[in-house]
Amino acid sequence: MCGFFVSNNPRVGEHHLEVIKNRVNFRGPDGESGLIEHAGWKLYHARLAIIAPNPKYNQPYLDKNGSMLVFNGEILNFKTLAAKYNIQENDSDTHVLSLLLNKKGFDLNELEGFFAFVRVNSDGQLTHCARDRFGVKPLNYHCVDKKFYTISSEASVISDIFSLPYNQESIEEYKIFRAPIFQGSFFKGINAVKPGSCLISGRYFDSLSYVTSDYLNQNNLILKTHEAIKQSITSRMIADVPVGLLYSGGIDSNLINDICQDDLVKFTGGFEGDYDVMHAKKNEKLSNIIEVSNQDFIERFDKMIKLRKEPLSVPNEVILSFLAGEWSKRGGKVLLSGEAADELFAGYDRIYKWAFQKQKFDTKEFLEYYAYSKFEEISQDILDKTNEFFEKLDGLSPFEKTRQFFIKIHLPVLFRRLDFSLMYAGVEGREPLASSMMFKIAMQANPKFLFHKNVGKFPLREIISKTQGEDFAFAEKVGFPVDLSKIFRNSKSNSRYTNYDIWRKENLRRISL
Repeated sequence: MCGFFVSNNPRVGEHHLEVIKNRVNFRGPDGESGLIEHAGWKLYHARLAIIAPNPKYNQPYLDKNGSMLVFNGEILNFKTLAAKYNIQENDSDTHVLSLLLNKKGFDLNELEGFFAFVRVNSDGQLTHCARDRFGVKPLNYHCVDKKFYTISSEASVISDIFSLPYNQESIEEYKIFRAPIFQGSFFKGINAVKPGSCLISGRYFDSLSYVTSDYLNQNNLILKTHEAIKQSITSRMIADVPVGLLYSGGIDSNLINDICQDDLVKFTGGFEGDYDVMHAKKNEKLSNIIEVSNQDFIERFDKMIKLRKEPLSVPNEVILSFLAGEWSKRGGKVLLSGEAADELFAGYDRIYKWAFQKQKFDTKEFLEYYAYSKFEEISQDILDKTNEFFEKLDGLSPFEKTRQFFIKIHLPVLFRRLDFSLMYAGVEGREPLASSMMFKIAMQANPKFLFHKNVGKFPLREIISKTQGEDFAFAEKVGFPVDLSKIFRNSKSNSRYTNYDIWRKENLRRISL
């Protein structure tokens, strides 16, 4: 896990180094490169050393062919790929990735892990600017005259250097969805590389191509899901530094904890009386509990927005930063988390159950379930963009249309939350349930096998019921409720819309909007 900045724009120079450091260095506290010049490009890298923490693999990484690579994330199957392609030196995923990208026609879909990387060859040609399948790692870019590219892990640094203002359309999307889900970033002129694609060669992965009606039977679904979780956890444990777990009262983190063969150090956080905190307190030896006061929350909230230069999506981002900070103090650099189970296995009970029962998809009804504002507050422009997304999915069932939205649109937002929250404290987040293996199995699940006792995620619930019991396994989803009126107004919220409105206003006020 790292942060980087790359540009061939002639306006970018050494005088921007402090700006770059201020916006990127929190992502890589183990060392920074300075601004390196290479074939007409300037590259910067801040490293969080997790695999092969040897200075010889520091970045920007120059390979034997004269190509330079900057890379954020982990290639978890790098040793397997090294053996397949006869790469002898295989103790670093950075080194292996660099050599793989030299191979003509190498398919990025062979990479297992979570990543964003940029590669410039010896002639100054931008050969790769690629992002992982589900958008776990951020990758932002700004292009001038179709030839001058500036690319970074953080959009804020690009905005600072080129004085790019906030995009009002993005702000409007934030008010409705808590993120600019269609605009790509909060800033004018800054876009995000789409998950599963390369800016140069195009899309290499599309979740749509895995939609099928050739379903697994229920027993095989449960068995294959269980095995996939085991293998996914094992792959996410690959590190030369300590790995811990974000532990809540939900089934996903408990599933990881129960199946993982290592005794993970666990962290639970929230406000006094929160469900997760109360759950962890039932066995205080099981997890390190961090209770956050209202004042501490507000102070950290302010610092996070100032660093990110963007509004946050959910209050839990602030809580997670405290857990990551505690793990970092103890020398930890990686935390596992349960993201993606809800999106892949129909864990959002209300909206997925609605979609499963519908014969014909209705965008208005979908938005009434998904949006964080009342339908009448949604602009025609946002409604048109939402309709446009779903119109491209003609032929799919309402259930699969909904799942494609969660995979293509919602998941990258979710991963951005986790990425920034943990990286704020210099810790990498890893999501075992977001592996390509888990995705493929979820797509082979008959939707009717995902629901049981009025809740979704049946295969995962069935697996954990063997260790935690059915009452826990089939309890309804709690979520992460935070009474924001109590924190910011010293009173209680009278509705969820009041809560969302307070959150929006407090965020936008802090970026002077």
